[in-house]
Amino acid sequence: MAAKPQAKVLKDGTVRWRQPYRRFPGAKVTYEMFDTPEDAVRFGELVDKIGGQAAYEARTAITGAPRGTLTLAAWFDRHLESLAASRTPGTIEDYRRMAERTWLPALGPLPLAAVTRDAVVRWVADQRKVETAQSRSRRAAAMKRQRSDAAAVVPPVATYSPKSIANAQRLLSSVLSAGVDADLIERNVARGVKLPSDHERREMALITHNDFALLLGATPDYYRPLVALLAGTGLRWGEATALQPEDFDLDGRSPTVRVSRAWKKGASGPYLGSPKSRKGIRTVTLGSALVAMLRPLVAATTRGDLVFTSRAGERVQSQHFAYRVWRPALNRAGLDHLRVHDLRHTHASWLIAAGVPLPVIQRRLGHESIATTVDVYGHLAPDAHAGAADAADLAMAGALPQIEP
Repeated sequence: MAAKPQAKVLKDGTVRWRQPYRRFPGAKVTYEMFDTPEDAVRFGELVDKIGGQAAYEARTAITGAPRGTLTLAAWFDRHLESLAASRTPGTIEDYRRMAERTWLPALGPLPLAAVTRDAVVRWVADQRKVETAQSRSRRAAAMKRQRSDAAAVVPPVATYSPKSIANAQRLLSSVLSAGVDADLIERNVARGVKLPSDHERREMALITHNDFALLLGATPDYYRPLVALLAGTGLRWGEATALQPEDFDLDGRSPTVRVSRAWKKGASGPYLGSPKSRKGIRTVTLGSALVAMLRPLVAATTRGDLVFTSRAGERVQSQHFAYRVWRPALNRAGLDHLRVHDLRHTHASWLIAAGVPLPVIQRRLGHESIATTVDVYGHLAPDAHAGAADAADLAMAGALPQIEP
């Protein structure tokens, strides 16, 4: 808690305000002088948030700058306002929440010109130690259960993953880049900051043909066509649950489904908009077994209505589906924890195993770039790697010694 500023009357009668603080824990008290008590209080609050030395460096960096220098938090608000013309309201809120739980508390109070590379590096180091909100919730629930069940296990603390920190760093970097473009700062100090990479990455969860048969059999009849469509097409959840009868052509030579809309996050709730990317608008072919399962449902749905709905006839919400349908089905099938999104990964893995080229998979999944497809699924194509090794072996055949079989 910051100490209260102290009034000091100068020889000419002017009143200045001294804010006592410590540069480092245990160091002797020193003072910064301000023209108003409000400025002194703000500096004291900054010391509480980022430490005495960092606050001192921030003030030193803007010595001589006009009063009311724009802070990173204020510039972030302006940046989000400018993004509102090209981003969905849900995306804007996602950006705000990400910043609020990562770099905004530590760096937001700093004037833009005082955000240094060292400050960003310190934030990254500190963020690695922060427990996630989900971890806190799970641990609190487990501790509550322990009051009545001593055998209840409290899970270990889960901190932010390298991917989460990298996403937050990219957002910070984009905000600072916009500051450079607006001539508010000279350079983007967040660009190129080294990020942690020592956490074990979650392996992609894939479902075998036999396990999928068990899972589909354990799924309630009402939701079985939706699960089959997700696995049979690789559509994203927001795309599949936005489909209407007119999107299906089940009687053509090659039956298809047209993906042209998806559920988006809005300020007042979900709404139907364009898919995730430009390539997300696509036509996906359907297998005969899937067509047979979908045909009665599509035929029974009125044009313009949603094909896949909850039992109450409303939009199928992902969280409700996961808790009330998906997880119970996994338990009945005796399968380990899988996400609904793993059906999309599974679909891609089945295509790769069948020898379908990655560019075809890219178009089917709606990836904007083939690089995304290769990065995510390239390691699942061992035959392609084997072919590369055989090609290199053939090229070097005349130079390498021959080994008798």
